[in-house]
Amino acid sequence: MGGQRHSKNAGVMGAESLSYAERKAMGFGTIKERLGKDSLGNYDDCCLTLMEAKDPVVTPHGYLYSKEAILQNLLQQKKSIKRNTEAYEAAQAAKAQKELEKQAIEREAALIAFDRRNHLGVSEGVAAKLEAAIVQEAAAMSDRASGKDGARSVIAIKQNEERAKGLKAFWMPSCAPAAEAKVDKPDTDTRCPAGGQKLRMKDLVAIKWTPVPEGESGKHMDPITKQTFTNSSKLVVLAPTGDVMLKETYEKCVKPEGQYGGKRIKEKDVIELKTGGTGFAARDGDRVQTEKYFQMGMGNGLRDHRGQNASARSLGGLVFMN
Repeated sequence: MGGQRHSKNAGVMGAESLSYAERKAMGFGTIKERLGKDSLGNYDDCCLTLMEAKDPVVTPHGYLYSKEAILQNLLQQKKSIKRNTEAYEAAQAAKAQKELEKQAIEREAALIAFDRRNHLGVSEGVAAKLEAAIVQEAAAMSDRASGKDGARSVIAIKQNEERAKGLKAFWMPSCAPAAEAKVDKPDTDTRCPAGGQKLRMKDLVAIKWTPVPEGESGKHMDPITKQTFTNSSKLVVLAPTGDVMLKETYEKCVKPEGQYGGKRIKEKDVIELKTGGTGFAARDGDRVQTEKYFQMGMGNGLRDHRGQNASARSLGGLVFMN
């Protein structure tokens, strides 16, 4: 009897690990969330400010920005590239200098070992150990000089008592040994914040909207058909003129002639503008859903901890048997 009661009280019916249903209910794994229309923005919103674009400009891939916002972003990217490049060059120079010093030490150690073998009758094994010891000690001295390994030097500890006390607390992050920082080669190209493609200031195309007449609904309309734009409208920008029109209008009215506003329009001059969000999966596809992976811990935060039994019944329908 006692054994049976113990088996039913140990864990959850004897199971020590979470089931798949329990893991999903508690928010482990990939959590998906359905987005509404408010999370997708409008067709005339800036991709940086998430508000209606002022002095709108468009990238060659159709991302709309406020001119001030995108220029400021590109300027910050250039400053960041300059800082990262300087740090990379300094790291490369330090690495090259360290390699030269290492080679010089190895040559000096080889000469000393050669001298011991030929003039003092030292065996090959002892000479090899001597050479390795010289190289190792030189590396340790170099680390102490750069402040990387003050714990190896008694003199350094005496000169810095505070650091000597801190070295005893090896569990503290500030006292733990740190790996040598590796500086990767930075990307030297400025990029579109939304799409990630290479982007330069001269690639931006200023656009102009055709406003709707006063008293009518909407903000902008097609300059030819006078049809009002919505978030579901497929729009194109004519780079030579900056005009925005419906893609259907371009296909039927502008493309056959190859001209608009007295300027020649080629297919490469036509930029398809990114559309706004409607909130419908059939129209927006993957844009209406976001996901995030939680390897450990609570994902959605709506489920009880296993065995908790201290709050209301689990929203996931979990039944605790202990």
